[in-house]
Amino acid sequence: MSNEVNEFLARVDALVGRAGDLFVQWELDWVERVKGRVGHYGSVADWQTDKLNELEARYTDEYVSESQNFRENMTSEQREDFRLACNYYRKQGYYSGITGTVPESFISGDDNDYIPSFNNYNRLTDNKYFKKILAAVRSEPKFETGQLVQFRASSSLPQRNPLAQPSNEDWTPGFGFSKLAGMYAVVLQVAPFAPRTAARGTKPYKVLVRGKATPVFAEERFLKKAKKVKG
Repeated sequence: MSNEVNEFLARVDALVGRAGDLFVQWELDWVERVKGRVGHYGSVADWQTDKLNELEARYTDEYVSESQNFRENMTSEQREDFRLACNYYRKQGYYSGITGTVPESFISGDDNDYIPSFNNYNRLTDNKYFKKILAAVRSEPKFETGQLVQFRASSSLPQRNPLAQPSNEDWTPGFGFSKLAGMYAVVLQVAPFAPRTAARGTKPYKVLVRGKATPVFAEERFLKKAKKVKG
């Protein structure tokens, strides 16, 4: 074999030795395939070198050390964040390869049952979508239980309530959500569940609209403090 091939395979072996147990499945598969192909054909393609460079840049000694520290010292806040991310992405239908392997006992609150890999933790929590969900969870609510609120103008409301569920609303889908514009409601519950939309102001509220018998869920961004009620 050429020096180029030997050097490439040595780098692959060093990478596996350093970070093999941190690899996700496709990375493990790639390593096995590339070693076989390079060894068989006796040459290294540019794209194979580029991919190896990418993996080496990801799995540095510092990253490996940080990963080991994470697994040994995962905090209760990190567990809650990961649990929240799992619930969010399960509903969204993304990252099923990760969320599908998380035990239900962990989702239910048993912290001793499961520790995610550093990779999986970062993939679910360190992205712009989940960061918006987390911001909504941690933000102080603008309204409190028992407070009178008002739905914003129709231009601010979507036709379809992002929290709509046929089991708890009597205006879906025929009753357009935007028709609630300007209507008064009383807050029955603050944050009855975790936010479901990756946007600003998505803390959910359970409210009872004036003149309605059935409560509805609404995101904070669609509500405002009520103006003085006449009559």
